Amino acid sequence: MARLQLDSVVHDYYRGHQPVRALDGVSLSIEEGQCVSVLGPSGSGKSTLLHLMGALDAPSSGRVLLDGTELGTLNDDQLSDLRRKRVGFIFQFFNLLPALTAWENVAVPRLLDGEKLGDVREEAVALLEKVGIGKRADHRPGEMSGGQMQRVAIARSLIMDPTILLADEPTGNLDTRTGDELLDLLAGLAHDDARRSVVMVTHSMDAALRSDRSVLLTDGDIVSDGVPEDVVAKFIGDGRAR
Repeated sequence: MARLQLDSVVHDYYRGHQPVRALDGVSLSIEEGQCVSVLGPSGSGKSTLLHLMGALDAPSSGRVLLDGTELGTLNDDQLSDLRRKRVGFIFQFFNLLPALTAWENVAVPRLLDGEKLGDVREEAVALLEKVGIGKRADHRPGEMSGGQMQRVAIARSLIMDPTILLADEPTGNLDTRTGDELLDLLAGLAHDDARRSVVMVTHSMDAALRSDRSVLLTDGDIVSDGVPEDVVAKFIGDGRAR
């Protein structure tokens, strides 16, 4: 069984009164233990695809299944529970709470389950150590670099032990060296735990080349899916790279 599966997914939205098709019959399967990059130019539907994978939005038609569960069959409370416990989100702009320390930011998702902050400290610090920033556990976001903040965000995405991590341009605000280090970290999170899959959407061809598999999305449709080098070559050859 695939970790995540999309079957003939269509997603439409309206710009004023004008309908716009963001995804046009996309079918895609993500296996356990895979690090998959979704590559494409601006407006290709990458972020829409990620939102559907994470149950942040619903398709106009077609099915999205996570661990065999069709998301369209769940009510709002069930979807909220699924997002909190089974999906880890990593954003380009980190989304850390400035008044909290690094470990407190990591612990926040567990508070929604009624746990006390102090009871989560040991696990939160262990996750910060896992992502290479344990010594900054008591520092606040304003005292950290962009790369350090993104490591905190990655640790936070792991605190509920999700089966899939979804990253939206995770290196978009980082320098090349720091971005490369974090891409290696994300790939390792899939390879070190065979239960977990990582999907990241990106404009970066370097990011795509560091994944196990790449998907090229153009105008809401998958035009290439496979070995990253081949997909990147098509991206460049089509003249769509930005």
